[in-house]
Amino acid sequence: MRLLTACFVVSLVLVNPYLRGDGNGYYAWLRSPLIDGDVDFGNEYLHADPLFRSAFVDETGAPTPAMRTPTGKVENQWSIGPALLWAPAFGVAHLAARAGVAPADGLSPPYLWLTAMSTAIYGFIAVLLGIDLSRRFGFQGTSVLAGAAVLFASSLPVYMYLVPFHVHAIAAFASGLFFWWGVTRVSDWSPRAWAIWGATAGLMVVVYYVHAVFLLAVAAALLRPGAMRARVRAVTAFGLASLPFLLLHGASRLALYGSMTQTGYRDRFYWESPRLIATAFSPEHGLFLWTPVVLVALVGLAMIARRDPRARVLLMVWAVLFYVIASYQNWHGQSSFGNRFFVSLTTIFVPGVAAALAWLAARARALPVALVTVLALWNAGFVFQWGLNIVPNRGPVDFALVARNQVSVVPARLGAVVSRYFSDRAGLRREVEAGDSEERRQYRLGR
Repeated sequence: MRLLTACFVVSLVLVNPYLRGDGNGYYAWLRSPLIDGDVDFGNEYLHADPLFRSAFVDETGAPTPAMRTPTGKVENQWSIGPALLWAPAFGVAHLAARAGVAPADGLSPPYLWLTAMSTAIYGFIAVLLGIDLSRRFGFQGTSVLAGAAVLFASSLPVYMYLVPFHVHAIAAFASGLFFWWGVTRVSDWSPRAWAIWGATAGLMVVVYYVHAVFLLAVAAALLRPGAMRARVRAVTAFGLASLPFLLLHGASRLALYGSMTQTGYRDRFYWESPRLIATAFSPEHGLFLWTPVVLVALVGLAMIARRDPRARVLLMVWAVLFYVIASYQNWHGQSSFGNRFFVSLTTIFVPGVAAALAWLAARARALPVALVTVLALWNAGFVFQWGLNIVPNRGPVDFALVARNQVSVVPARLGAVVSRYFSDRAGLRREVEAGDSEERRQYRLGR
């Protein structure tokens, strides 16, 4: 555990404190109320990357016609929840800025660096919660190695380090806290335990709306035996504790859209024709094809579920989320490393990997380390290719080309890119952004 923690602390130098894409919308909910005292996001979006800015505001910061809300403000469909979790880091940065370290504008380096680093910390905590769950499921010997596998061989590091203002690493923490508390602390009808679970549930949902499907774990808990009075007290405590978060979400929607029920999303779900096979195995961000460690995790969870009903609930939750994402019009996530929507399940993937590694260790001690090493190295090279637009961010990739690049292009370019990442990060970023802009112009979104 100490070695894993040390590796994480050192890795914080890789954090990229740059607002890009959806991250502009999430961060606006933090900066605008705290610095400007409003929810008018035009001035925030003027500082966004060019692709995002051109879609939402004109050169004066006024909303483009398609992005004007019913209240006359600029669109912001993204949730307010991440801002709650970023607020402590932002507050520290603001104190430093007020002391003269940098402009106290919410956009100077202390704000972006500390907030981005807090995202990485939240992602790592999600892994730690998974390691603890692994131990509670009986896999002490492989728990840390499983945590390392998920940390280094999944989509999580992309959203911890490269695009930290996107929601996914934050979502992994919020949902991980919900699952961890439900598995480890909610064994009876204690109102206190259920109230804390309700608070984690409220936070989880306002961080990322799709997390509402995880409340099925609460429905499963309600099937446990118990007196009716105790059940009512527990459920009441759960609901009351979640209410402040839900009211905050409602207030954010009311201020922007004039309605507490309007999210701003216009996307569709095709419930009768889900893309199940594609979501799992498509070269266009198929979950198992891009991040095979997730398949290892699900096999392991199935092993645990044979003897532990708690793992059956976790498998059920995964299956429902899988169906929901497969039914979504953008099941592939457009610009995504792997299928980013499943990063939310980071914490419950760790015990699954731990179970699978324990099964391998019983057959040959070297197998778990060998498997994790191969998966982590493949993932690192794949992230390198994806991050530099060597392979497409959007649409399908040619895995034969990816494999060839792993042994030719990646080793040849690694040293120079790492050097530029630390000496000329802004210049490298501009090059990547230019390539991404060209790719986006040629991309044709399809279901």
